[in-house]
Amino acid sequence: MSGPSYDLSSAVPVVPAAADVLVHPDKLLDVARIVEEQANALEDQLLTRLGELRIDAPSADVISTQSMQAWNSLIADGDRSYAGQVREYVAGLKRLVSQLRDAAKDYQVSDEEKAAVFGDRGKHGA
Repeated sequence: MSGPSYDLSSAVPVVPAAADVLVHPDKLLDVARIVEEQANALEDQLLTRLGELRIDAPSADVISTQSMQAWNSLIADGDRSYAGQVREYVAGLKRLVSQLRDAAKDYQVSDEEKAAVFGDRGKHGA
């Protein structure tokens, strides 16, 4: 297909970076669960509605077929399409869930290590 291509990057929200999210260590798994539920819901919507994003040409004339190809390329087909960017957004949310879960494990291990090192101090009032 020839013709102009369109950049939809400004139309799709950016996945928050780790520096953008402040979560109390005790709430990491709760936040991970909520983000995962929302990512799964968005992914389900995309899967059920993706077929509705693609269109067929209303007739076989040049304008209809080229318009249909441009629409499908912009909205439904390929990595740079709207659907492709939504897929990448969902993947980013799932990466965030993984990071939150890893952070929760790190905090738990860190607390356990601290307790092992300083475990008996509380008994002596130190």
